[in-house]
Amino acid sequence: MRWKNRRDISGKGGQRTEFVIPILSVVNAPGCLYNEEKPVIERKMTMPGAQMWPDCDEDIRRFVGNVVKRLKSELQNRLTGVYLHGSLAMGSYYRPKSDIDLIAVVDGRLSADLAEKTAISVAEEASRRPTVGNVEMSAITKETAKRVPVPMPFEWHYSSSWHDRIVNREVDYREERTDPDLPSHLMYVTKRGIRLYGRPIPETFGQVEWRFLWDAVRDDLDWILQDGHIAETPFYSVLNICRVFQLTASDSRTVYSKEEGGLWGLVHLPREHHPVIRQALEVYRSSETVTEEQRRTGGREWDRDKLFAFRDYARSRLGGPGTEQSR
Repeated sequence: MRWKNRRDISGKGGQRTEFVIPILSVVNAPGCLYNEEKPVIERKMTMPGAQMWPDCDEDIRRFVGNVVKRLKSELQNRLTGVYLHGSLAMGSYYRPKSDIDLIAVVDGRLSADLAEKTAISVAEEASRRPTVGNVEMSAITKETAKRVPVPMPFEWHYSSSWHDRIVNREVDYREERTDPDLPSHLMYVTKRGIRLYGRPIPETFGQVEWRFLWDAVRDDLDWILQDGHIAETPFYSVLNICRVFQLTASDSRTVYSKEEGGLWGLVHLPREHHPVIRQALEVYRSSETVTEEQRRTGGREWDRDKLFAFRDYARSRLGGPGTEQSR
């Protein structure tokens, strides 16, 4: 989930868990879906309230399954795989705050008509989602998935910020677009992603260079540390700053969730910043229902002085924009 929306897309670890969505059948055991391949599901410890695929709420499982059904219906044998990454794959999905992150892989470039038809179908299904958080999804070719070119082209993208343009048919699918964040998404897929449909992850994705993840992380961090942005998206910004500290302190080249970053921060960062980190974790984990407008702040009041003090500490340790404070 990337709250900042300062630019359009250009042109315009741990052991991996793999699970195949059966599109039609559900067995009696809660959270377990029928699969002829009889997968072994690795169960990971999660915080109270946190959810992880496939042991998430039934309506979320059904919604994700419907998205995959839409893709299969529109793309037929052109669809080679659908992969889940992000919080729902890592066990830190919180229903009022989190998005659902997906990558679809297709066989060859799609015609403009087919790309548009598929994106509209996903947008229609997303309109029926049971949560405030939306789907964020990109479709790439299997060649792109294997070669991991930078900049990385995509066939179509869906997210809340693209929804209206897609349903109003304002996107020109004849134009090749690239997304600077896609290589980092593929890093999360290869490190901690879950196969929902299609070919296994190791057979689908090539090696993603660590510097591509770091470039995206650094770009996000620079935005957070600039001016007063931390106060615009406080819990997102605070937890991401913690995650960057965690990445710089670790040489394991493991990817982490925002929640894992916050927990790491409470152990390793100075005590004077713990109150704002604890508040960020509390808001992120809260089961309180929020509106789309409240998602940036969690519907809570924040101490701007503490936010800016943490921002300035991060600037001093991690570097970044040293612009005037916007208070």
